[in-house]
Amino acid sequence: MLAACRTTGCGQTTAECSCPASQDEGKAATKAFLTKNRDRYQRSIQRARSWLDGLTVDPAELRAAGIKGKKKLVELLDAYVRLHAIASPNEKRQIIERVKAVVAVTYTPEYHDMLTISDRHFKQDATSYLRAALLLEGLGLDTKMYRVEIAKVHQRLNGHMSKRGSHQKMAFHWYYSHFGLEEPFDLATGFNAGVIASRLSPYAYRSNLKVYQLTHEVFVPYEYGEKLDAEYFSREDLEYLRHALDRLTVYYIMKNDPDITAELISCLRFLRMTDLPVYREGLEYLLRSQQDDGKWGDYERYRKRYGDFVNHGYYLHTTTVTIDALSIAFNFPEKS
Repeated sequence: MLAACRTTGCGQTTAECSCPASQDEGKAATKAFLTKNRDRYQRSIQRARSWLDGLTVDPAELRAAGIKGKKKLVELLDAYVRLHAIASPNEKRQIIERVKAVVAVTYTPEYHDMLTISDRHFKQDATSYLRAALLLEGLGLDTKMYRVEIAKVHQRLNGHMSKRGSHQKMAFHWYYSHFGLEEPFDLATGFNAGVIASRLSPYAYRSNLKVYQLTHEVFVPYEYGEKLDAEYFSREDLEYLRHALDRLTVYYIMKNDPDITAELISCLRFLRMTDLPVYREGLEYLLRSQQDDGKWGDYERYRKRYGDFVNHGYYLHTTTVTIDALSIAFNFPEKS
């Protein structure tokens, strides 16, 4: 029996396989799609920015409403970091001024409550607390006081590391390194216990949470799109991911779920799998599913419980990850 194709895991035999040609054709089709839809994408990004500009995030107020306040601050900051990366010089200045207003709370003592909050809130906030400082530094903003506060909570962070999931340990490995914190153990080994290492069948992902674990195991080595030239995964990992991401993206497009679809689309771009037809299908789905006011998602069922905070608790994340997926696709396309 002929050996199966190992180039892409397409399932054909080596003699039958035409994967390299098919990949070239797929990448050409994606390039044509991006060219054809660029104006549409730019209008979409402008609407999204307008919606974000009308959003105010008060971490303490959101926590009181049962929403992870620091996490939502970071989601808004993440969106502006991405918009800043693709903006014109004049727009960059506008975005920086907007970001300064958004993050003004991080320069107040009340924000730095990580030593006094409960363990539950500490666990909810810890990753976002470090990420916010990293993003601020990426934009060239001052974090001298913030770094002092991070050093104060180092030991409390260490005490939580053993309870963290695989992708969270990987993220903390990155943040610990950035801030010069000594690790309580090798946090990078978290990947060994993740869903990618387990080779879980895409048909066995029984919850959205499990899919988010998969996407974040991809996000961290690529630093959420800031390190697109990363070479992290083995050939075997990539074969598994190509099949899993393809099947999962089809499923979540059919479910009309822009949140997870956007994260899966970003993963396909990071892993340079943009030849797959589902990559183009996902981008088309995201472009056409944007609401008229600029946000993505449909969470009105939660408005009765959260009121206008439904924007922070639900729409913000979906809008941020969709901006990520679209902007990286159109502004940082895979090189042919």
